[in-house]
Amino acid sequence: MTIRLLQSGLVLCALSSGVQANTSIDFDATLACYTEADQPGIAVRIEQGKKLIYSGAAGVADIKRALPLNTKQRFQIGSITKQFTAAAILQLAERNQLSLQDTLGKYIPSLSEDYARLTIERVLSHTSGLPNYNEGPEIGAKMAHFRTLDNILKEIVQSPVLYPSGEGHTYSNTGYLLLGKIIEQVSGLSYKAYLQQRIFTPLGMTGSQVLTKGTGDAEVKGYSSVGREGTLVAPFHVDRSWIYSAGGIETTLADMSRWHHGLKAGKVVTPSSYRSMTTSAMLNDGTLATYGYGLYLRPLAGQPSYFHEGGVPGFLAMSVYFPEADVYAISLSNRDTLHPGPALLDMVAQYLNITPKPLPDTELSRFAKTLVGEYQSAGQQSLTVTFEEGVLYGEIFNAVSVLFAPSNRSGIK
Repeated sequence: MTIRLLQSGLVLCALSSGVQANTSIDFDATLACYTEADQPGIAVRIEQGKKLIYSGAAGVADIKRALPLNTKQRFQIGSITKQFTAAAILQLAERNQLSLQDTLGKYIPSLSEDYARLTIERVLSHTSGLPNYNEGPEIGAKMAHFRTLDNILKEIVQSPVLYPSGEGHTYSNTGYLLLGKIIEQVSGLSYKAYLQQRIFTPLGMTGSQVLTKGTGDAEVKGYSSVGREGTLVAPFHVDRSWIYSAGGIETTLADMSRWHHGLKAGKVVTPSSYRSMTTSAMLNDGTLATYGYGLYLRPLAGQPSYFHEGGVPGFLAMSVYFPEADVYAISLSNRDTLHPGPALLDMVAQYLNITPKPLPDTELSRFAKTLVGEYQSAGQQSLTVTFEEGVLYGEIFNAVSVLFAPSNRSGIK
C-alpha cells in the first residue's frame, strides 16, 4: 500500500480564508463525540492570543479507581518534547557555547565518521540522513529495560546513515537523543536538570518534568486497546530512558500554554531563534522540508500552522499554533489508539468557522474509501486504514480503533 503522511483531523476541515471566530460552540459536546465517559479520554485547551477559549476533559484517568480526567492532570507528550530540545540547543548557541554549524563529532568524539561529520543544524531539522532507532522488532525487547544515555547511544548509532546530509527529510529520534547528549556535554547538566533550570522553572511550568526511568507514575494512567471492540490492554513497555530528549516530557495543559506564550514572547529564545524554529529547512537542491527546528510547518485547513504530534506507549498528544489567527491548541490522550488530533482540529475548525457541511452518505462512502491505505504520523508511527461494512478502522501499534462509524451504517457500503 502507498505510504502517506497522516495529518490528524485534516479531513474534518475545509479550506478557507478570512476566518472569523464563532463564539457559540458547545465544545463539551464536540469532545464527547470523540470520547466515552468510562474509557481513557482526551484533555483539550484552546486559546486565542492571551484569551482562554476552552479547557475541558472527557474520559477517565484511571479505570480501576474510576478517576475522571481533568484539565490539571499531567500527561506524557512524546515527541512534542522535541520543541524543548531544539530550544535548549538554540539557547546554548545564543550564549556562544556552540554553533549550529558544529558537527556532532566535536561533542561526541566516539561517533563513526559518517555520524561525526553531521551538523547540529541538519539534525535539528531531520535533514541529516540519520535513521530512526526505534523502528524494527530487534530493538523492542531492549527498550523495556533502563539504560544510561551513553549505553543507549552505543546501541543506536550502529546503523548507517540513510543518505548524504541535506539530501532528504527523514524523521529521526536518533538525532534528538544525540542532541540531548550535546546539551549535557556543553552545559554540564543532565538534560533533565537543564530543562528544569533553564525552561521549566523560569516559565513557571511547575507540573512539568523529564521522565528518565520507568514509565511514569502520575495519576493519569496510559492505556492501549486491541481488536474491533477496542479491548483495553496494558501499553507496550518502554523504559523512558530510551525516549529521553526525543520524547520524555510529561506536562499539563496549563504548562503547555506557558511554554507557548514564553516561546513566542522571546522568554525562551530570541525572536531570531524563534524564527529559525518556524522556518522550513532547505535541502541541498533548494527544496523546502516541512520541518523547522522541533516543529512541523504545514498548512492545516488552509491555515499556516506550526505543529507537532507526540506518542509514547499509553499516550498520544498534539499541539498546534495558527499564527494568522493567533490560535494555540493542545490536546492530550491517555490511550495510544485514541489520537486527540481529530477532536482538537474539529474544535478549532468550528471556532474559526472553517468546518464544512456534512457530506451525503453516497459522497461520504466514496470519500472514506479514498482514505484506505498506510500512513505515517509526524512521529513516524504507522497507521493502517481500512473500510469494512461502512466503518472506517485504523490500526496502530497492532491495535485497531474505529475512526468513523456513522449512526446509520446501512447507507454506506
